[in-house]
Order: sequence, then C-alpha cells, then structure tokens
Amino acid sequence: MTNLIEVLKEQASFGFTGKINILSQDNGQFLGVIYQQEGLIVGAQVKELKGKKAVLKMIFDDVESNQNFKFIVEPEVIAPEFMSVRITFEEIKVEAQTHFQQYLSAKKLRPANHLKLVIDPEIIVSKDDITSQEFDVLTVISEWCNVSDIYKYSKLMDFEVTHALVSLRKKRAIKVFQN
Repeated sequence: MTNLIEVLKEQASFGFTGKINILSQDNGQFLGVIYQQEGLIVGAQVKELKGKKAVLKMIFDDVESNQNFKFIVEPEVIAPEFMSVRITFEEIKVEAQTHFQQYLSAKKLRPANHLKLVIDPEIIVSKDDITSQEFDVLTVISEWCNVSDIYKYSKLMDFEVTHALVSLRKKRAIKVFQN
C-alpha cells in the first residue's frame, strides 16, 4: 500500500512534471490534486484550500484517515494558473512533521459540527489583539455560523481554524449556541 508521502518522494526523485490526482479508493471520487514541475511541488488544491496548505491537508488526511486513497500520476505540462508555491519534497516533509502534532491536538478541541457561532460585536471595539488567523475565522463566521460550514469554507487548515476558535472563545469574541 502506497501513501502520499511515498508518491511525492518518488516523483520528486525522478524530476516529475505533471499532476497527482488523489481519489477515494472506495468509489474513485476525486478528492484533490498536487502539481509538480521538475520534481518541485508547485501547486495543489483540495476543497477550498490551495497551495502548501492543500498539500499538508492531503498528507494529514492520508496519514490519519482509515480511508484508502488511490494516486493517479499523470505527466503533463502544468499551466501557470495552477502554480501557487515552489517547494521541495524535503521542505514539505519537514513542515508536515512540524505541524502534525498541532493537527492532532486540535482534533481534540474541535467543536461539534451542529453548534452555531455568533460574533460578539464588543470584540470590534475592544482592545484585544486579533491575529490574522482569528480575523480570517471571524470573516467566515460573519457569513456562515454553523461550525461545519466554518471549517468547510475557511481557507485555513482545520487545525488553524480550531486554534483560532479556541482563542476567540477565550477572548469572548464569539458566542456558542446549540442548533
């Protein structure tokens, strides 16, 4: 059984140019894609995530999930619009190892999907500093209040969303309601 890290390493060692489609082993459903040019990872997309965050999410899903994935390697010229990063296999491997512990700890803190979150307007006038990740989450909450939608539509990785939600809750910037 092959995992995504092995596929990326193998293709990087050959100086591969093309795309790696990630499919569900069960039903063949398309889940995401990673683009490589001369062995470098130059782009990726999974759901709303693009670039390096998309690659990391696919690696984490592959390592953590019980679901088996199928990897289809297709040599082709990569159009410039698909190129959003330029990172080596070793760099993405190190970054994945660094963030994986954060990913695991955040899974324990993730709120239930059925909860609704509402921004407390006092946060706008308060003196609390808001990080860029917290701001990104607040913008998503302003449009989507269900926890499941916040994770779905955020351009942050799941563990980043979780950490931002926990921090915002501690700052009393968001209120939680049962659905």
